[in-house]
Amino acid sequence: MGSVRRLAALADLAIVTVAVAAYLTGGCAANQPDEGASGRGGRSATATGGAGGGSGGSSNPGSASGGASASGGTTPAASGGAAGTGIPAATGGSPGSGGGTSNGGGPMTTGSGDASGAAGSASGGAAGRGPGGDTAGGRTGSAGATGNGGSAAGAVSIIAGAVATGITWMDDHGNPVNAHGGGLNREGDTFYLSGEHFTYQASATYDQNNSFKAFAMYSTTDLVRWKFERKILEQQPSGELGPNRVGERPHIIKCPATGEYVLIAHAGSIDYQTDKEAVYATSPTINGAYTYRGPLGDASGALIVHSDMSAYVDGSDAYVLTESGHVYRLASDCHSWTTHTSYSAMANMESPTVFKAGGTYFWLMSTKTGWRANDNEYATAPAITGPWTKRGLIAPAGERTWLSQSTCVLPIAGASGTVYLYLGDHWAGTEDTTGATAGKNNSLASYVLQPLVVSGTSASMPKYLASWKLNIAAGTWSE
Repeated sequence: MGSVRRLAALADLAIVTVAVAAYLTGGCAANQPDEGASGRGGRSATATGGAGGGSGGSSNPGSASGGASASGGTTPAASGGAAGTGIPAATGGSPGSGGGTSNGGGPMTTGSGDASGAAGSASGGAAGRGPGGDTAGGRTGSAGATGNGGSAAGAVSIIAGAVATGITWMDDHGNPVNAHGGGLNREGDTFYLSGEHFTYQASATYDQNNSFKAFAMYSTTDLVRWKFERKILEQQPSGELGPNRVGERPHIIKCPATGEYVLIAHAGSIDYQTDKEAVYATSPTINGAYTYRGPLGDASGALIVHSDMSAYVDGSDAYVLTESGHVYRLASDCHSWTTHTSYSAMANMESPTVFKAGGTYFWLMSTKTGWRANDNEYATAPAITGPWTKRGLIAPAGERTWLSQSTCVLPIAGASGTVYLYLGDHWAGTEDTTGATAGKNNSLASYVLQPLVVSGTSASMPKYLASWKLNIAAGTWSE
């Protein structure tokens, strides 16, 4: 879909701004493409707006625990400010109130103000200091008055990106986040994104550029600012994930019985057809180096011979879900499978993405159009084991799921509700309906992040939100 884009254009394509008002938390899980995985592509830049909020009465960097925050920087078009540095608090007084977020810098500012709103010990506190944008700091804020502890309202992440490009997040090294077709897991206050790490060489063939190099992981607490954790599983010397092989759709589950983290993925021949199997790797920690274990089989040695897949934990049970509606229940140690059932409602569909809302299970899926986007569909069931009923499209017909392919839906439960967060891959060149340029450089693939509207057995993204607000602590969203 579309020709390969230059990385230099990323910052002009989308702006993601975080306005932080209190302490935030987060997390999720997801999946990846199949034999001819659906479209991929595009990109956009992330920019978290504003300089850091000043701190009044707290010694914690970036927090505001003693009253109102300092106003952010005023430098236009800044490259981004660091979080405000708290001045040591005055002694005495009752707990300080959490500071508000500063409005830093001009357009395309990449700094963000972080105000955790923890209880302070200052009576009024010293003046806050919040750098705004570039090296020049923002105006010095006046000392805050004594107040109450931080608000529980939670931080607000502003998610913004054009439908034509998706969102390109940048990591803490200044590189585009490159983990696709995978999932999001939540551990405490942190989200971990795992996915296929693509590389590109102009002299390489199409298949070589899309062959398995590594699965990578990134972390975030606000779904805006990302830290590169590591390549959690790299190409093996030989075998299923060796050279000139396909490795995709990594999904990590925490095995209910053992607490071990198990990464399950699809491996296959470069043509996606000669051979294919689900494989697994394990780690004692979610962000550790995963040890490759081999194909996932049953007691007789039978393998899961499918392409696109995902993994899902439902109470004390864990499952592998594959393209065309196959459901494999895993053994208690999650190192093998025990039973298998297939469902016609998902026949000939790929990119399986499962989540639960209330008492209903949802299965999102795409048709098989290679790297080109298509109109994704969904089915529902009263249990993961069915019966499954196909319901229709998750976005308006012809919009091609806002130029994305489903990979994860994360329910984010908060104090006031639950947000069902849709994460889709915007593959490189995904908008090219001819397929001539689709998937040529998936190191430039980006993301689509939208709230799903869920009610009963209905799930939809009725319109594309170019900018919307997510309150993780509250479990709410708004335009």
